[in-house]
Amino acid sequence: MILRRLTTAVRKQDWFTVAVETLIVVFGVFIGLQVNNWNAARGDRADELSFLERLHPDIVRVEDSSARVRDRRIAVIDDLRSATEVIFGVAARDQLTQAECMALATSHYYNINVLSLPSVVELENSGRISIIRDAALRTALVEYEQRVDTFTIRQNDQSLSNNLLMLNPQLVKVTPVFDAELGEMQTLPECDLAAMREDQAFLNAVAENLDAYDAYLRDGLLPWDAQLKEVHRLVDRALGITHESAP
Repeated sequence: MILRRLTTAVRKQDWFTVAVETLIVVFGVFIGLQVNNWNAARGDRADELSFLERLHPDIVRVEDSSARVRDRRIAVIDDLRSATEVIFGVAARDQLTQAECMALATSHYYNINVLSLPSVVELENSGRISIIRDAALRTALVEYEQRVDTFTIRQNDQSLSNNLLMLNPQLVKVTPVFDAELGEMQTLPECDLAAMREDQAFLNAVAENLDAYDAYLRDGLLPWDAQLKEVHRLVDRALGITHESAP
């Protein structure tokens, strides 16, 4: 009907009517676009909330799946450093502690569950990462997936890591034991410090392991762990979640 009136007005050269009818059409289109945009924005907000509510348990699952091993891997470096100082005579001691001996025996262990966040992967694959309004969280999620890729490569690269147990079995002997507290099998190592100091190949391997393990933590595990914690913090903030502090 508007088009018919507009055509009639043009034929009659009724420019006032033409202008009014044109404004009505433009205004109608504008209102229609605004309604569509509003509906789309409302849909994005609902999708964002749904995504965040799915993301939080994903984060908790990743943390829980790696917590014990993650803490163990991080704790090893201090004992490995002190063991190296004792072996090379920097520290004036004539024996290694049990923890230092264990650190040597496990210095080639890099394995840990490094998991992606399924909800983030799904959102990225659908090209909808932009529905997350918090720019810091959006960036943190992308960086987390990049950290996963980097850490996986670092974890799989053990070119400078030596299995000291197999290099010279007489220097580090292990006995299998069941740890009732952890509910898992463990190895109980025994280190021959005097013999270690006389074996240059073993000394070289220990030095390489310390350097490789330090790089594994610095360039892989610690950045990944820190990024996971940052994502968790930002998601908690977005959802208004407060976790009780550990005692």
